[in-house]
Amino acid sequence: MNPTAHMTSGTERRAAHQLSGGGLVFRLGEEIEELRRDLRSSSGHRSAKTLAKAGSLRVTLVVLEANAALEPEASGGGATIQVLDGRLRVQTDGSVSELGPGELVVLEQNLREPIQAAERSAFLITVAWPEGRGAWSQEAAAGRL
Repeated sequence: MNPTAHMTSGTERRAAHQLSGGGLVFRLGEEIEELRRDLRSSSGHRSAKTLAKAGSLRVTLVVLEANAALEPEASGGGATIQVLDGRLRVQTDGSVSELGPGELVVLEQNLREPIQAAERSAFLITVAWPEGRGAWSQEAAAGRL
């Protein structure tokens, strides 16, 4: 493993995995199935896993049950949402778009409105945090890096 790579801590349900460094490869089908298994014990009808962190870039895989919503948490930077399976309703600039597999929406101002699953869905959220914001700066400020 790369000595500057970062790892998750892991949980009872998920093994620790590398978050940063070159050449990370993910088998999205397997990752989606793991998250769908986690849905069985989720009270929020959603499950998510951060796949990678590289500088100001974050890639997160999310699975939502039908009619569940993902509330926005981030406030700055741009983002993309890429639907892998199912259908999502995404609001951007006052209009709602329904996205299906293989479709991607670009958000200039990150997540401002909830994402709602029209049906059971899996999707990737890629966020570009503004310089000096996001998880790495928070961890550095806490002395964990």
